[in-house]
Amino acid sequence: MSCNKASQSTLITDGEIVPLSHATGFQIAQTDSFTIVTVNNPWKNGEVYEKYYLVKEFTTSTPSDGYKIKIPIESLMINSATYLGSLEMLDELDKVKGVCNANYIYNPTILHQVANGNIQDIGDSYNLDIENLLLLNAQAIMTTAYNADDANSKRMKQTGLNIIYNIEWQEPSILGRAEWIKFIGAFVDKSAVADSLFNDVEQKYMEAKLIAQQANQRPTIFSGQDYRGTWSFAGGKSFTAQLFRDANASYYYENDSTSTSIPSTIEQALINFSENDIWIGTQEASLAALAENNNKYKLFKAFKDGNVYNMNKRINSNGGNDYWESAVMRPDLLLKDMIKVCHPELLTEYELTYIDKLK
Repeated sequence: MSCNKASQSTLITDGEIVPLSHATGFQIAQTDSFTIVTVNNPWKNGEVYEKYYLVKEFTTSTPSDGYKIKIPIESLMINSATYLGSLEMLDELDKVKGVCNANYIYNPTILHQVANGNIQDIGDSYNLDIENLLLLNAQAIMTTAYNADDANSKRMKQTGLNIIYNIEWQEPSILGRAEWIKFIGAFVDKSAVADSLFNDVEQKYMEAKLIAQQANQRPTIFSGQDYRGTWSFAGGKSFTAQLFRDANASYYYENDSTSTSIPSTIEQALINFSENDIWIGTQEASLAALAENNNKYKLFKAFKDGNVYNMNKRINSNGGNDYWESAVMRPDLLLKDMIKVCHPELLTEYELTYIDKLK
C-alpha cells in the first residue's frame, strides 16, 4: 500500500538512536511501534529535510510530520543508479520496478529485467514520464533531492507517491557515503544485514589503509582532464583526495579545505602537475586518444611514463559504468585499486576492480 504523509499524530517524536559510524546525512531511531528515519538537510544545517515512519502494519498510529511507509517496501522506482549497489548487496534488486535512463545503467540484472519488460524505464531523471510512473504503481520513489525544487520534482510530489530522499552523494566522507546502505536497509527491513555488510566494508577499508602506510615513498598524483577550457581538480576534502591520502599518495591540493572541485586551466595544471608520477580519472581509453583530445597532455610526465588511468574497468557497451553503482558501496575496493596503482608492490595478488590503465 502506498500512502503519502502519515495521518494520525501522537506524542512520540523520538526513540532510541541507532549509532552511525561515518554518515551525517540521516538518522535512524527505534520505538516500540515503528522506526523513524530522518534525512538531514545538507543545505541548511540543523534542519530536517524529510522524516519517515516505518511500520510493519499500516494501521499503526504515527505522528503527522512525515511519511508513513509500510515495510518491507515491496516495489520501488529509483531515479539514480547509485542506489543499485546497496540494493544488490542487500539482495533486493527484485524490488526495483522502475529506473531512469536505463541505457546508462551497468547492472546486468537490472538491464535484463528492463529488456524483458519487468522493469520500466521512466525516462530522463530530470524529466520523468509521470504517466508511466503512475502506471508502475510503485510503493515509493527513491530520489536524490538534486534539483528538488524544479518543475519535474514538483510534478513527482503531486503524484501523492511516497518520496524517499536518498542523498548519500552529499556525504563528506567516502565511508559515510557507503553507510547509506543502512538507510536503504531500514526500508527493506534488513537493518541487521545492512549493519553487517557495512561493518565488513569498513573493516576492509581500514585494513587496506594500514597496508598503504607500509609504503616507503608517496608518489605524486593528480586527477581529471581539461573539459572545454576548465580542468576541475578534486578539492582537499573530496572523496578523491581522501582516497589519495588513504592510499599514501601525495596530492598538490591535499590541504585544501573544499569538498567541491577546484577549477583550473591546462596551463595551471602543467605548472602544478607536469612532474607528477600518476594521472588518474581521464575519460579516454588510450594514450593516443588522450593526446588527440589535446596535444599538451603529452607534456605531463605521467603521460610520458604511461602512468595514466581511467575509472572505466567495469563499463558496458552503452557506457553504463559500475564505478557509479557498486563502487559507491565498496570504497574498500576503490582504495585497494588506488593502492595498487600507487604502490603495486604492496598488493601483488590484487587485480584492479574499477580503475583501468590507459592502453
